[in-house]
Amino acid sequence: MQSSKTFFKMKTMKKIENLEQLRVEITRLKVVAKQQEAQLKNDVKEIREDLKPENILWNAISSWTGIKVNRNEFFKDGIAYGLSLIVQRFILKTEKKVEEKAYDFVDGIFDRVKNVVNRFTNHEAKREQRKSEKEDFIPGE
Repeated sequence: MQSSKTFFKMKTMKKIENLEQLRVEITRLKVVAKQQEAQLKNDVKEIREDLKPENILWNAISSWTGIKVNRNEFFKDGIAYGLSLIVQRFILKTEKKVEEKAYDFVDGIFDRVKNVVNRFTNHEAKREQRKSEKEDFIPGE
């Protein structure tokens, strides 16, 4: 709703010196009066609209939440918010499943690498053990 400050922005009159200037000023003032009447009608219409019970409710919700709420936007945003929550929960559940599968996959790879490394490490240890046994072995004793 616009304020009534527009009423105070009137042009100040100059001294009227003849009939023509008087007619021009009367015409100008009639135009200003019509503009002010239109503004008053608009202000009254907006006040009536604001005082409807449903609008009082929406204005109360807006003041409580600090968010300007339009009825149509509220339902759109509410639906969007609800869908957002559903999608987030679905993604979190899916993310946990994917994460578990990824961990299992990586653990499997590390186990395979560890087994391969252990095979080579065990062979090296066995070779070393055989070498030391051969060196320790003295024929004919």
